[in-house]
Amino acid sequence: MIIFMTILTSLTVTFILMSMTTMISKKSQKSREKQIPFECGFNFFNSARMPFSMQFFLIAIIFIIFDVEIILIIPLIPSIFKSNIILWTKTSMMFLIILLVGILMEWKEKTFDWKK
Repeated sequence: MIIFMTILTSLTVTFILMSMTTMISKKSQKSREKQIPFECGFNFFNSARMPFSMQFFLIAIIFIIFDVEIILIIPLIPSIFKSNIILWTKTSMMFLIILLVGILMEWKEKTFDWKK
């Protein structure tokens, strides 16, 4: 009997809450522009096979690279107190040199030049 009353009470409360939210919620007419998805500045009504700028991909790749760099650099900071300082310095300098060489190579290839 207790289980039946619990189920009945929970169903009643659920129905009341759903009815109240339906009555209280605002019904508004949305324009066509507000109902379409907006992704990355691309026009939704254009063809999906249209070529677009490689700069978008370049920004995304650079963002991912910097995220990975941050993930690898952050553990270096607390580990300085628990490791050999000479080994820690060699490891962190080697990592930073690799990153700097990568940035210099991208700069030499003019990857960062946005205007053509």
